[in-house]
Amino acid sequence: MKPFVHYEKRYYYSESTFQYLSRRQRLLMEEPYLSAVIEDLSDITIQLSEKAHQLLMDAIESLSKLDGYVKDKLASFPMLLLRTEALSSSQIEHYTASNRNVALAQINHKQSTEAMIIKSNLQSLISGLSKKESLTIDSIIDLNRTLLGNQSIGFRSRINWIGSPNSIPHEAIYVPPHHEYLEQYMNQLVAFCRRKDIHPLLQASFAHAYFEVIHPFEDGNGRVGRILIQLILKEKLFLEDLYMPFSVGIVKDQERYITALNDFKDGNYESIIVVMLENALKIVPKIYQTLEELIDLKNSWKEKLKLRQDALAWKMLDDFITQPVFDVKYIKEKHNANDQAVRNNIDELIKAGIISVIGNSRRDVVYESKEVLSLLDQFIME
Repeated sequence: MKPFVHYEKRYYYSESTFQYLSRRQRLLMEEPYLSAVIEDLSDITIQLSEKAHQLLMDAIESLSKLDGYVKDKLASFPMLLLRTEALSSSQIEHYTASNRNVALAQINHKQSTEAMIIKSNLQSLISGLSKKESLTIDSIIDLNRTLLGNQSIGFRSRINWIGSPNSIPHEAIYVPPHHEYLEQYMNQLVAFCRRKDIHPLLQASFAHAYFEVIHPFEDGNGRVGRILIQLILKEKLFLEDLYMPFSVGIVKDQERYITALNDFKDGNYESIIVVMLENALKIVPKIYQTLEELIDLKNSWKEKLKLRQDALAWKMLDDFITQPVFDVKYIKEKHNANDQAVRNNIDELIKAGIISVIGNSRRDVVYESKEVLSLLDQFIME
């Protein structure tokens, strides 16, 4: 097995941190550290073992059936899956917030830093998936820019490394390629993503690991790399009405995921492919269950709501699945409705027990669907 990553010797020195280093670290800096150099994988031939190939066949069949089943069932369901992907992907990077707090952040109600970070992750997912053009270097940079709240200016212009706080590259677990190689490597990655001779599930899994090895940004590499999975599956038209929240499975066994990414450096790409396919298959039953529970929930709402058929409240029922926490402003903008009409319909929904008020504030009143939030929490935690 031929390694994908080799290493070159480089020297590191930083005046800004030198005074804070231990004597041992200062001595280490007199020697070179090892920086990654990556093979051009744009034309690689992907070959699977018989077991992995069968796993791929099972995943193709299972996900295709699910995609067909989801079609026309519940228009708001894909957004719920994206929400779970954003929360789980952020959790892998140790950013944690409740579904309620992230939803509050989405309607610009001030929340914790972590809730705002997860909100940006979801926005980056939605923005990337809404674009019709093929994947490019610029579109990948845009993903990172949205993710980091427009603080990113593109690829990193200095070295970074994966390791403990206050470490130097000599002590790192992994030092990604020097920044002078990033444009070359990212062009090779994009060329791989544009190929049409690889099944999208293989292509997305491989591209994710390929991106993580390049590690082109100062921050957000893990989350952008997982967004790439969704973008490739959408662009290649494998799934039309479904987003697979792979991160829901990854976050439950991060050690195996990290091991698979490390295996990729050694040329063992099958490891990350197997992790992704097995995660997808494990999530499928949960998606069926959650979809059916949401359909039952929406039907129960319809039975409770006693309004004429053209009432705004009927249109709002799907909004609670897409955005389970909202305010009057959100509904007004979503439906281009006047203030009083929105408030009247919200009152009817509260009377029917479909939504409730958060807290007891008389200003900036916020409403929630506790039932949808509970289903979201259940989806991620089980």
